Amino acid sequence: MENDKPVEVLFELPDLLEGPIELPSGGMVGIGDKVEHPEYGIGNVFRVGTYHDDLGPFVFCDFPNHPSKMIGIAFVKKVAP
Repeated sequence: MENDKPVEVLFELPDLLEGPIELPSGGMVGIGDKVEHPEYGIGNVFRVGTYHDDLGPFVFCDFPNHPSKMIGIAFVKKVAP
């Protein structure tokens, strides 16, 4: 390689939140709530957070037949208790 200049990469970690976050539908979802995803089914929220860019708010969920997933709030809906 002729150009061996170092490359700088910036990683932004999300902020983890203690309280609930608002879904695009207007409902609130927080730790311990159940949400439904079209592909993964119904899962339990165990963490909520946000990125301060285009990714925005998300939930970490455990799904019965899938590993834990980080999913943007636009892709889940809250399941009534």
